[in-house]
Amino acid sequence: MSSNDDGWLVGGGEPGPPKSYKLASKDSAHVEIMRIGTYNPEWGGITVEAVVDAINSGKILIPEIEVLPTGVEANPDSPPELEIRFDMEPKVPNFDDPLAPLPANWSLKFIQNQLFRYFHFPARFTPGPFHSTILRKADWRSSGHKEQYFAMCEAAVAKWHQEGPKPLNTGWDIDGTRLEDAPKHCSGIWLFTDRNNISHHFKPNFLPPYDTSEKRNIILKMLREEWDQDGLKWKPVGKVEA
Repeated sequence: MSSNDDGWLVGGGEPGPPKSYKLASKDSAHVEIMRIGTYNPEWGGITVEAVVDAINSGKILIPEIEVLPTGVEANPDSPPELEIRFDMEPKVPNFDDPLAPLPANWSLKFIQNQLFRYFHFPARFTPGPFHSTILRKADWRSSGHKEQYFAMCEAAVAKWHQEGPKPLNTGWDIDGTRLEDAPKHCSGIWLFTDRNNISHHFKPNFLPPYDTSEKRNIILKMLREEWDQDGLKWKPVGKVEA
């Protein structure tokens, strides 16, 4: 029924007039792992070179990323944004059995924790639960239409859960061209100034399988804690502050 001028951020983005009366824009849906805020250290940020050098050095381990959507929700805004959530489920891994199955979406938290442990600068920020915004200023023609829409979303998520997590396979260069020689493990993470200006792609450097004792120890050690954005401190994963 409505949305802001961006329209849909997924499905290829908006084509613009005459096919759409939203602003012409490419697909720009994304999941933020760490928000840098500013590339100016004098303003509390960090330089692009510092980020790129650290990740290219191999000090940040990037696994092959497999994702499983955990729900589609309307956030608290009015009108709301529609978000696809990628929570780590279960929230607390099985630390007693190092070879137990890893939680869904563990790789996102694994990367985020490394970034927050390595980089220390005032402007760093975690934008809440891992999610991809697919539409801003959403509204429905009636409560019945809203119920039908979310029922459709639940069915789509349930089908994906039956099929299991799927590996991301970018296969595309920064300028949007197809990578003909894309490696098997080419998900990785992206550095962008804003959602329309992507500057760097970092390929996985911590490759599967992840069922060896050595790799599990590395993964589970990093997943034991999480960054508390409100308290600006580390806390045991799953712990709720009073």
